[in-house]
Amino acid sequence: MPRLLHVSVIALAASLALAGCSSTTSASSSQTSSTVAQASESSGARSVESNNPQASDPGAAPASGDKITGSGYSIVVPEGWTKPDQDPAQQGLDVVVVNRNDTDGFADNVNVLLSPAGKVTPEQVESQGVKEIKDAGATDVVIRPRTTVAGSESAHLSAMFSHSGAKYQIEQFYQTHGEQTFITTFSFSTTVSQADRDALCDSVLKTWSWA
Repeated sequence: MPRLLHVSVIALAASLALAGCSSTTSASSSQTSSTVAQASESSGARSVESNNPQASDPGAAPASGDKITGSGYSIVVPEGWTKPDQDPAQQGLDVVVVNRNDTDGFADNVNVLLSPAGKVTPEQVESQGVKEIKDAGATDVVIRPRTTVAGSESAHLSAMFSHSGAKYQIEQFYQTHGEQTFITTFSFSTTVSQADRDALCDSVLKTWSWA
């Protein structure tokens, strides 16, 4: 079976590339949620109590910024979030959008890539994918409750990465349409709380639309 991703490696490389382009387009993050229930013996990841899919938070308003079109889908990003100057294809990505209004020393961002393995199930993400993301250098990997994005059941992983002594948090989702899984990675500064990360991810993911 092919590796699910190179996803972790690609997402990490994209974040590092963003970090290198300017002080306002890097990625970092905060500590993961402490609500993890038990350790996963097979992967070494921490897991939540339930993997039952959860619908988007009805109280979270959809993002109201620019509409971004990718390969077979579109999303709406928060106001002030725009595409960076560099071509995302150069980093193996389909879409990259950055918060250019961030004032804490770096810009939170979101990227989407098409899984090199094609269709990936939540079960594969929560087992093989966890190992791969750890092999790519992630720490504090957490299997979050699954969610539903545009009718697709999505796994949700949280993890910490570190680059040159700076840490950043990712929230990663895996939407499937037909025989292709689309991997959406949000990268956050350490100043962003778990609640705010969840709210922003939800505000964007609830705008996801298949072409």
